[in-house]
Amino acid sequence: MAHPVLWRGKQFFYPIGNTSAVCLTQDLCPSEKADVLLLGCGDPRHILYTVYTNSVGSQGSRKLDFTCCDIESAVIARNVLLFTLLADEGAAQKVPQLWNIFFHFYLDKASHDLLISQCRRLVELSSDLDSWNNGPYGHFLRMCTGDTLAELRRLWQLYVKTTTCSSSKAKAFASAYAADVKECRAKFEHVFTASRAAGPLSMYALKMAGDHYNIYWETGVCSAVRKRPSEMSHPNPTLAYSLVGDKFAVHYGTDPLSCFHLAEALAPAVGSSRHPDQFTLKDVVNVCKTQFSRWCTSVSKVLGSQRPSSPMPTHHTLLSLGYSRTTKSTSTPFAVAPWKTACITFDPDAYRTDTQSPAPTTFNVIDTSNLLDYVGVLNIIAVTSPILQRTPSATLYTEGLASEDTLAQQLCGDIATMGLFFGLIPACFVSQFTNRSNMHEHIVRLSQNATQNHERLAWKLIGGAEKLVTDLDCPIDIAPEQLAGVLFNVYLNMFSHENVAQRLAMVKQSPETVKLSGIIHYHRRSFVEILGVVKRRVIADWDSTMNIFHGKIRNDRTLMTGGKLLPGSLLPAAPYWCFQCGLAVSTKGAGGASRREALRLSRLEDAPANSLRRPRCSSGSPPVALTRSRRGWDTCVTVRPKGRSNPECVLFHQHGFRHHYDQQAKVIAKLHPFKEDATGRYGTSPLVVWFWVPSIVLLNEHRLTVVLSVLSTPATCTLATKRGLDLSIFRADMGDEQLVHILRQRPDAGPENPEEKNLQIGGGPTKTSGPCAFVTLDGECKIPLSFTTRVDIIEPEMKASLTSGATPIVKQVSMHSIAIVLGDNSLQFPFPLPIDAKKVKLRIARKSLYIEVTLPLKLALGGTDMDMFPVIPQGGDLALWSMHRVNLDQCVPLSIANEKALGWVNPHVSLMMSERERSIPHGLTTGLNTA
Repeated sequence: MAHPVLWRGKQFFYPIGNTSAVCLTQDLCPSEKADVLLLGCGDPRHILYTVYTNSVGSQGSRKLDFTCCDIESAVIARNVLLFTLLADEGAAQKVPQLWNIFFHFYLDKASHDLLISQCRRLVELSSDLDSWNNGPYGHFLRMCTGDTLAELRRLWQLYVKTTTCSSSKAKAFASAYAADVKECRAKFEHVFTASRAAGPLSMYALKMAGDHYNIYWETGVCSAVRKRPSEMSHPNPTLAYSLVGDKFAVHYGTDPLSCFHLAEALAPAVGSSRHPDQFTLKDVVNVCKTQFSRWCTSVSKVLGSQRPSSPMPTHHTLLSLGYSRTTKSTSTPFAVAPWKTACITFDPDAYRTDTQSPAPTTFNVIDTSNLLDYVGVLNIIAVTSPILQRTPSATLYTEGLASEDTLAQQLCGDIATMGLFFGLIPACFVSQFTNRSNMHEHIVRLSQNATQNHERLAWKLIGGAEKLVTDLDCPIDIAPEQLAGVLFNVYLNMFSHENVAQRLAMVKQSPETVKLSGIIHYHRRSFVEILGVVKRRVIADWDSTMNIFHGKIRNDRTLMTGGKLLPGSLLPAAPYWCFQCGLAVSTKGAGGASRREALRLSRLEDAPANSLRRPRCSSGSPPVALTRSRRGWDTCVTVRPKGRSNPECVLFHQHGFRHHYDQQAKVIAKLHPFKEDATGRYGTSPLVVWFWVPSIVLLNEHRLTVVLSVLSTPATCTLATKRGLDLSIFRADMGDEQLVHILRQRPDAGPENPEEKNLQIGGGPTKTSGPCAFVTLDGECKIPLSFTTRVDIIEPEMKASLTSGATPIVKQVSMHSIAIVLGDNSLQFPFPLPIDAKKVKLRIARKSLYIEVTLPLKLALGGTDMDMFPVIPQGGDLALWSMHRVNLDQCVPLSIANEKALGWVNPHVSLMMSERERSIPHGLTTGLNTA
């Protein structure tokens, strides 16, 4: 994933989820095997609930496979602990202890002993991948990489170590743990995090949520009692170690009740007529414990019935699946995480193509949690689109909590346009309705001044709502001028933080709308990867398109850097790009002397102990590396302890020209030999930075100065008093052999593979035998207006009708398709998005025997000719494209005996209506109804 490097100030640990559990298979066909990928998986609540909902009824025979990915290894370590405990004999009797281990800050002796005992067992089983795979848990829970297993083992050993240290160290650990718990607690007067878990009854849960939060953080126990039981005295070691370090750093908003469905406690169940106001906090906590017990019991039964020949594997790794699938290799060049040098190498026994039951590398369900708040939705689509299976039911889920931007702003373009380019679109945008209500979020925001807004979207393959579509990779066509225009608009929106005039206008119009977070999700490499996704979908004259696009960038005066970033930021990504662009590279410097000999190609091992660096020497872009003490960087951290900043590298020319490089890799490492420092930011090793520089810059420019600085944003302007107006952290002359090095390859690179240099992940556009829709955009190249397709008349009777002068009739068959009728015969044609056959335009070529059909888009409800609920045949089953399934057998029945207890239903139902629907009753009485 191409995301700018972030230096985070204060970090947090997220061991417990902050949204209710969802069924991950709700959009799949009942009998369809579920290959689920969870990115930023967090705790296993979604897996537990999914197994529970699939344990009975028509879905009881469904095969489930979960691949879990999280940058926080402590999250995975806790999840594995829970799954292995559930697989052990007698797990149902241990559920109360499992609740304590997973949610409490402090444990009683029985729970603590169970935890430590299981950690010891896992340490014994995890010496290597073979040992794990041949152990009692290896047949259903597999590790994707050896590095993952080694990291989990390290954490389990740390948990055990808290019981084997000396009494003085144990006392110090407990004291520091208690102090950290107190320090991490939110400083707000009221925290209502858990109220959203009540859904439409959240108005009744506000006080309860605030009360429980206070009790939870005061006592460290999920309870309705304000005093911690005396037996709960052991710090929970699974919360004491994370990426933050060896300390308790749980996020201040954490509340276990957020993971569950509180409506079960507040709504009147069958046999009860109590009003939601009459329920107590104790009732709510007990319901959460009951749900946890149900889910765990279901998982325990499934794991207990598993045989090695019929596994339900849960894989844990970081994502590099697209590369592995394309190259058929288990070794990849991608780092396991930012600020890390180790690259992902998958377990050959799980991912080799000749393995008997290989782990999936494509998925029909991809859940991304709320990663879009942290990495941007375009980055998510760029990495998930190639590995999403091409079936009508395949679904990508995204969640947002913190973003105030509209979806179009997040996509950096019109939703329909970006959907056509990516091949993915929110199902609710096409159907113009959603059955996932979040109206309670808006009510809470208005009444409590809350800053978050939880919204979950289901993205589907474009065209999947049409029965006629057999190729869900069917590309589209577009004119080069319009394609270049829309790409340029996306480019400007992705880097709008560089548009100074726009920022100043925002401040003048509404100062409070200016975002001071300073978090930037995209750099030029991000755009390149997105462009690769577009190229697989769009048929066009790409040479002409890119020439026009480059011209627009060179002439740009909108962004602060304009075209100056083109050679410095796009060309280093050429090995991953989808086209070539020609540049005249001069090898002569001032005075006509060749400067090739001036490039000092060195090895990192030869560098002094205090220097800075850069990556792989591919064609035209050798790596430049810098090594540097941490003094200036520490100043940045001190000035903004709670913020996050984007570092960038800049090459300054002696005449003031700048080349910006926001695509760098960084690591804190020991230099002799080069080795990552395991203590990271908390150690003493120097900071090592490397970045790609086009050789044209190094060969043609004189007296370059290398600067590592913080990207200037409204949030980082306070650094100017400490680091100067350029916000520089490090500065050195390019000729300084002590601090700057031009490398043959990046420091963490293995032996060069010549075949990889020209590898294009994903390849070109998919070929199709059917007609390709030509897309016409508006004059600003933003919004799609119409589709045009050419229909060749081949059938003899239709040929005769056309040549005899018959006029074709176009009929709307479904939201996405039309039928062209000639005499007694017809041809049906699907389109990527809903169209309006009433406004069709035909161009008939009777001699050449073809018909050109132009249809405008219709993205609005209304009329009787639209199929709002498409049902698509899929593999002998039926896929619901715009609706999700609910297993009613696993739902708690509610009582409707007491109308007062159902007072929450009226506002919930009234809020679900759109403006069009609310106008219908008025139209019926006035005669102005247009629906």
